[in-house]
Amino acid sequence: MKRFQPFPSDKPVRLGLIGCGGICRGVHVPAYRKDSRVEVVALCDIVPDRTARLVRDAFPAAQACTDYRELLARPDIDAVDICTPNHLHSEIAIAAFQAGKHVMCEKPDATDPVKAEAMKAAAEQAGKLLMVMRNNRFTDASKMARRFIEAGKMGEVYAARCGWQRRRGIPGRGGWFTTR
Repeated sequence: MKRFQPFPSDKPVRLGLIGCGGICRGVHVPAYRKDSRVEVVALCDIVPDRTARLVRDAFPAAQACTDYRELLARPDIDAVDICTPNHLHSEIAIAAFQAGKHVMCEKPDATDPVKAEAMKAAAEQAGKLLMVMRNNRFTDASKMARRFIEAGKMGEVYAARCGWQRRRGIPGRGGWFTTR
């Protein structure tokens, strides 16, 4: 897999957002609005009102669509940020690589290892970057575990299991978030 090389700093990364639900609106959009290195040029969601609100409230110069293939066909997009339901991640990411786009994808990257490997292969074949949002990788607890492992304090690690508890329980219990 190719190591990350920053985009040229003299121009912003032109980004398309695919999937404008809760994680997109609550986390990704606020971050992109603060980052001058990113220009959101298009938004896509199967619910037209979501994209219309984001264009109106956050990215007035962006275009909206309801089919991710339309967004991927745009030559003015360098990269896409995939924030769709989990079972759609691999299909959209592979199509994005075939369209010549870099991909950032919400976790999990795919719903099974075969699809994850297909995403990796598509990225390598296209010569594009794949970044899966693994935000817990950089938490204090994760960094401490890594230090213990590197210092040899845990012996040979061949498997690991980790859990986080959310104060508010499971979001969307019974909805798509917990059933797919």
